[in-house]
Amino acid sequence: MDRIVIEVDDNLAKAWRIASEKKRKEIGNKINVSLAQEFLKDPAGEYLDFLKTLRNDVAQKGLTQDELDEILKDK
Repeated sequence: MDRIVIEVDDNLAKAWRIASEKKRKEIGNKINVSLAQEFLKDPAGEYLDFLKTLRNDVAQKGLTQDELDEILKDK
């Protein structure tokens, strides 16, 4: 993954800095999807590739489908 810089309101930047890592990752994923839909010619294909890569990465790190389902259920 690569990083980009986006200018935001000062209060929003402060809230981001004090948010938990989990919350920042959750929001980052939502932003990633939104940007893909806006900028990529084939957002569905690109997004599916992203999900496949993500699935492989978390599997290598030991996150099981049951654990993932439990995380998603909490939302």
